[in-house]
Amino acid sequence: MINFLLAFITYYGFIILTVVVLVIILSSLGVSSGIREYGVSLLCNLFEWAAEGSHSVDDLFDEDFEGKNEFEENGQIILQNRDRLLRRRSSSNEKKIIEKDASESVRNKLDDDNANNHLIPKNKTSRTIISDSLEFITAGFESIIDDEVTSRFKAETLVSWNLLSRTKANYVHINWKISLLWVLGWITRYTILLHIRLSIFFVGLSLLIMTTALIGFIPNGGLKRWLNRRAMLMCMRIFSRSFSSIIRFHDSQNKARGGGICVANHTSPIDVMILSCDNCYAMIGQSQGGFLGFLQRTLSRSTHHIWFERSEAKDRLHVVRRMQEHVNDPKKLPILIFPEGTCINNTSVMQFKKGSFEIASTIYPIAMKYDARLGDAFWNSSLQGYAQYLWMMMTSWAIICNVWYLPPMIKNDDEDAIEFARRVKKAIAEKGGLVDLEWDGQLKRTKVSNKLINEHKKKYFNHLERRTSISYYKPIRIRKISQSTPLSQSTFPESVTNETQYEKRELIIEDSFEENLDNDHKNKCNDIESKQTNLLTVIS
Repeated sequence: MINFLLAFITYYGFIILTVVVLVIILSSLGVSSGIREYGVSLLCNLFEWAAEGSHSVDDLFDEDFEGKNEFEENGQIILQNRDRLLRRRSSSNEKKIIEKDASESVRNKLDDDNANNHLIPKNKTSRTIISDSLEFITAGFESIIDDEVTSRFKAETLVSWNLLSRTKANYVHINWKISLLWVLGWITRYTILLHIRLSIFFVGLSLLIMTTALIGFIPNGGLKRWLNRRAMLMCMRIFSRSFSSIIRFHDSQNKARGGGICVANHTSPIDVMILSCDNCYAMIGQSQGGFLGFLQRTLSRSTHHIWFERSEAKDRLHVVRRMQEHVNDPKKLPILIFPEGTCINNTSVMQFKKGSFEIASTIYPIAMKYDARLGDAFWNSSLQGYAQYLWMMMTSWAIICNVWYLPPMIKNDDEDAIEFARRVKKAIAEKGGLVDLEWDGQLKRTKVSNKLINEHKKKYFNHLERRTSISYYKPIRIRKISQSTPLSQSTFPESVTNETQYEKRELIIEDSFEENLDNDHKNKCNDIESKQTNLLTVIS
């Protein structure tokens, strides 16, 4: 028995070693044998069969499509392919708990900048403000029930189970066939695939450490840049095979050249690995600790990368200066930036920070879309360490990603950095089939800032100025003065000379108003001032 076990371990180790060597050679040359693609196709067929045998999935299918495999549209019966079960996701942008009509109406009002809107009659202004207030309250309840922000910071759940614990909290018994398939899949992933992947990963890590250390001793110049490019492409391709990654690059003619700035949506730290399989980049990002910090220091030995502390103001100034120097040198690698500043679950693109858009007038956008059917690449850094995340990736079936290189986008003369960032973000979202959101990704860790709240208040007030009688008159500013300032009857207009009521205030009339306003006009101004004060109270 012992001899049998020793023989089995020997042959098993020999097979694993042979596969690892073959994979490393092929990945170093940038060649694929096609085995991964065939395996993915086989797994999709297995999951399709599992979905057909799953009662829970059938129930979902019955609810969404009448008649299970068919539904009636324009009088015709159209047969549906069960593969749609595998592709449809219960992510927050597709499966909604409620219809958020009030939220959509509020969003349209805040984003509407058409100055030629129909003006609401003066006598209906108060009614409009009250109606809008109720709509804000309704939108608030809708967000409590089903908001579009916090759901972006959690791994999405597939409608069909892909035999990974990540898509269900625990194993759920459906029938003996599915249970047998799950057991065989678990054995395959945690024995055969995991051993091969760990071996490939450590070989790639060893090569990365050695090559970057050797390249670091070479003086700056063309030889060092050439060696660094070859070493990075080789190591990153080897790393990608340790996750059984299938990466499809589209429109490669739009790839960034030396000194350019590339921006992409951010899902995971392996985004860098995915993109570096096709091009070599200088990276900018948050300085990390642990194993991820070790990788950052290793990469910095062979070329110029910029790591910073987001909370340090002096670090931000240093980054801006170094980025400007980098962009002005066409011999340096293109810079890769993830302007969202945090990982999103690949269902949307959130607010881009304006920093990189202030430095360069030309941006090279990149859209990345992962297929979560065989493994979700999203990293929830609030719950998982980087080592735990890598373990989950290596025990998944495969990582599938599509990458689109968009044509370079140039900043318009009438655009500021924020508008330019929004335009680039919108283009990335459209290309990747993602939801375009204006919310800050840092809401993952922090509360809503007063700056953002005041910005929405300002948008709503501008909307009222365009649509209601509030726009008829310019506002009257009131400022406080010290108690020691003598007040006299001549300080105020005739209609507001009550010293008791205005004991600590002085009315400052805008320059556009004449000092000899008649009493009727002054009363109208006071009425507008009172409405504005009440309005700001309602908005707050």
